[in-house]
Amino acid sequence: MLLKLGIVGRALGLQGFFFVSGRDEPISSKVLTVKIGKTLESAREAKVITHGWQTNRPTIKCTLASDRTAAELLTGMTIWAEDDCVEVDDAKEYLLKDLLGRRVVDSDGVIVGDVEDVIKMPASINVVVVNLAKSADVDIPVSSHYFDMSFHRGGKELKLIVPASTFEEIWNPRNKK
Repeated sequence: MLLKLGIVGRALGLQGFFFVSGRDEPISSKVLTVKIGKTLESAREAKVITHGWQTNRPTIKCTLASDRTAAELLTGMTIWAEDDCVEVDDAKEYLLKDLLGRRVVDSDGVIVGDVEDVIKMPASINVVVVNLAKSADVDIPVSSHYFDMSFHRGGKELKLIVPASTFEEIWNPRNKK
């Protein structure tokens, strides 16, 4: 599964290096290839030649940018990397794929269903699609307004801080005609 690593920032020097915007930590040495493009569908694969850290920001040089002009043409495009290359602090962070298959339990301890999908929405809002006993789905934002956000990677449950009845009006029957 590919994860957004950041966005190609301004070019750095003449050799094709560029800053990685939207990131405040170094690029892992495990990241050997990336995809860069306006969309994932149009992204092109590139080998990471080297990466670094300059003025408190990560930098990359890849095979799509042989010089400054080529790096400037990539500016604003998204950079994706395989999720197994991204280092995650299990105590404080999670990947969206970690939520798949988890059992969702409401504030009364009632099983609501299982997470069937995770949708990344605009404005950094993620939504879990919870399967309600194979008869309907409900989309719930992953937010402290609805979930106990103290869950960790590797867990089996997501706990709601609200009763399941909160979502009765927005349940989506699967076989709606």
